[in-house]
Amino acid sequence: MYGREIPAPPTHLDATAVLIRILDGLAFRYFWATEELTPEDHAFRPGPQSMSTHELMEHVLHLVFMIKQTILDTGERESFESDDPEELRRHALENLARVRKHLEALDDDELADHRVLKRDASSFPVWNIMNGPIADALTHVGQINAWRRLSGNPPRRANVFAGTPPRRVDT
Repeated sequence: MYGREIPAPPTHLDATAVLIRILDGLAFRYFWATEELTPEDHAFRPGPQSMSTHELMEHVLHLVFMIKQTILDTGERESFESDDPEELRRHALENLARVRKHLEALDDDELADHRVLKRDASSFPVWNIMNGPIADALTHVGQINAWRRLSGNPPRRANVFAGTPPRRVDT
């Protein structure tokens, strides 16, 4: 499943390759933040004004849809609802993989033509997906990690710098 580890770095440096690498990092962090969550984790919220872990996962998925709409250059944003956290997780990771695959076929000039379309019909340059939905999604993945720690089920320690899975510990 996409996100388990970060693929080898690109052999060249351009805007499309940078965006792919950022999405690889998002998928990797999301994969490990949401791995082996319990029902208690999904229901957990640190305070009454906070989203629960499940609500954060729903929100991340909707941010992924915004990213997908921009990169696949579709006119309409997808929607998906589920009470099953594994379905939310799978759907987010599969959609990030689709975006990555599509980006691999784009050059910088083609990418530059893409626009971020908001629900209110406003339009922004493709760059806004980095400071908008991608940065927002990374923030919420951090919250999922924090909520897990607060609920007593810390995530396994993946190496986010190297992009490698946690080492198995023999018991």
